[in-house]
Amino acid sequence: MTKNKVYIKLTHAEIQHLGKHIYLLKFDDNYEVELKDAKEVDKAFIDLLGNRRFSVVLDARNQYSSITNDARDFFANDPEILHLRKKIAIVVNNIHTKLLANFFVKFNKPQTPTKIFNDYDKALKWLKEK
Repeated sequence: MTKNKVYIKLTHAEIQHLGKHIYLLKFDDNYEVELKDAKEVDKAFIDLLGNRRFSVVLDARNQYSSITNDARDFFANDPEILHLRKKIAIVVNNIHTKLLANFFVKFNKPQTPTKIFNDYDKALKWLKEK
């Protein structure tokens, strides 16, 4: 894991601080996100932020990756991070990632408020709202 105050490179993902407790999360393209990846992401947020609350914009534009059921369930329900994560905005621009995002929201039912966007700027605007 490579880390500084603004950027963390994980095994198959990267986290970047965008300001105002908002973080960009992006996974490697053409990769199936597994439970170990989900655990690594949540641990990185906890290590980085301690008990500070934050919001995430998941940039899945131009991505053709997938995610296992276990990883989706973990992201939706990880008790160690639920009280810290304020909102999740998922940005998509193709049918593949839109279907995955919709499946996550409707079937995994994340306990964190989660919305899907086609527009990155609108996603950031929503994350900044109280």
